[in-house]
Amino acid sequence: MKKDKIIFFIISTILGVLIGFQFNTVDSVKEANMAPGKEGGKIVSEIEKLNQEKEILEEEIKERGKLLKKYEKNIMDEKTKGLIKETEKYKMLCGYEEIEGPGIIIEINDLYDDYLYYSDDQVLVEKKELLTFIVNILRMANAEAISINDLRITGYTEIEVAGRHFEINGVSTNTPFSIKVIGNSNDLYKITEHLVDDEYFDIKITKSNNITIPKFNKQIEFKNAEPIIEGSK
Repeated sequence: MKKDKIIFFIISTILGVLIGFQFNTVDSVKEANMAPGKEGGKIVSEIEKLNQEKEILEEEIKERGKLLKKYEKNIMDEKTKGLIKETEKYKMLCGYEEIEGPGIIIEINDLYDDYLYYSDDQVLVEKKELLTFIVNILRMANAEAISINDLRITGYTEIEVAGRHFEINGVSTNTPFSIKVIGNSNDLYKITEHLVDDEYFDIKITKSNNITIPKFNKQIEFKNAEPIIEGSK
């Protein structure tokens, strides 16, 4: 039992370091994207290298996470297992766990192959309003998880027009949009089925029994808020 606890501690430490390093890599990619264009080729090469490192780290984190959960099951008592299960639930609610389940997929494409869809400010605003509207009605239908182009939507997500594209969780994206939603597929479909009648965008909605939504990869820092410790006041 003592040996198991030591292994569990080592794996937890490694996992924490990997996650921290992953966030630093993501930040480095973001900074590289913002660099001036004098040495464009060098910057692009660096971004590609950082993206490759990020993908390798993500796979490593997944494997370490699986191993960690295996040891958790072996060494935890029932009370501790209950606390771990409760923690996992809140991690899913906050978007820090990759999850899967039934739901719907909403595909949004530009109705015409027209440069106005990418250059007209009003069309870009309408795209943003459409995405915001869809996210809101999905939440009304008790969606358990939502992603747009594999970017997890959480309470911290901002969908903003940036030039001729959109920024979601700090990542640039645009149509076509693939919105994946986990929840009761019948309820989700019923509240969104009218979207297919949109006159400006080609929208298709399908039900699926196996949807995978990635975790939220953006680090949130609380600069002003602090937890209230019972009995401290």
